[in-house]
Amino acid sequence: MAGPIRILVIGAGMIGSKHIDRINAHPDFELAGVADPQTDLARGLAGDTPVDADFRELLDTARPDAVLIASPNGLHAEQGIECAQRGLPFIIEKPVTESIVGARQLHAAVQASGVKTLVGHHRRHHPSVQKTRDMIAAGAIGPLVGVSGIWSARKPDSYFEAGHWRSKKGGGVILINLIHEIDFLRFAAGEIVSVQAATSNRQRGSEVEDTAALILEFASGALGTFFLSDAAPSPWTMEQGLGEAQEFPFSGQSSYRFIGGLGALEWPELRHWSQAESPPTWAAPMLARQHYATRLDPWNAQLSHFRDMIRDDVPSIQSVADGCLTLIAASAVSEAAVTGKRIDIRQTSSQFA
Repeated sequence: MAGPIRILVIGAGMIGSKHIDRINAHPDFELAGVADPQTDLARGLAGDTPVDADFRELLDTARPDAVLIASPNGLHAEQGIECAQRGLPFIIEKPVTESIVGARQLHAAVQASGVKTLVGHHRRHHPSVQKTRDMIAAGAIGPLVGVSGIWSARKPDSYFEAGHWRSKKGGGVILINLIHEIDFLRFAAGEIVSVQAATSNRQRGSEVEDTAALILEFASGALGTFFLSDAAPSPWTMEQGLGEAQEFPFSGQSSYRFIGGLGALEWPELRHWSQAESPPTWAAPMLARQHYATRLDPWNAQLSHFRDMIRDDVPSIQSVADGCLTLIAASAVSEAAVTGKRIDIRQTSSQFA
């Protein structure tokens, strides 16, 4: 494809505006328009490009080369299916859809059309994430035994006032925040096969949860625990550890610990703990080795990857099918919390293999 890739953005909210900033700064993309029911908000971001409340109308008139879907979760399936039916490659923000039913419908449409897709779990593009995945796969800490993680921050009231859907079904800390952590764990540590969980809405009293704790089982046999809350401040979030988001001051703290048969790894600090003795024993001191990875803007890297998918037929780092697997695992957390049962997700996941 000669010239810039003309990309239409659907959704002019907080995430949409981040994407538009990156599109405007990227040499290989050109903003083709912004679709959002709040047309005044969209006009403030669209510059000289067209705006429409109806994304279908704008697809007809702007005739983009590709689409970026950054709308509320409940609209993802409908908009992604429309793009697939029109043969338009698209980036779709996480979660890939609001529900497993919607995921099946979108997956079927993408399979039928063969369009290129990329799910917006942007953290897969961080070099430190890829280095962690490589170190675990190479056995740097031995066979993975377990992992523990935390994501805890206090979201301001303005966050919910700006998007009331975040307090309703389809919002909540599981689908908005935990889904990133689930995706990171799948990418770095392997497929999740079962979950157990408890949730609470005690802090905010909203329709959806503000706090959750879970137990994860991986296909490898490794086990994991995770705590998250959007109602409790801490230095332990991906954003603060990586320094990737302006609204999260940098802490540099590791929110993850991967533990293997030969040692352990803190992330994102990439501090590798091991022993000189073999086999390892609790009587021997643990020695720390610091690893490093370059830093970059993951949203810009995501755009560059999408460009390579379109121009050079590079495989997607996360297709819609793969994004559906992350959604299944995250959705199982809510089910496990409601039922009090261990939820095995292997059968559901097999539908998207």
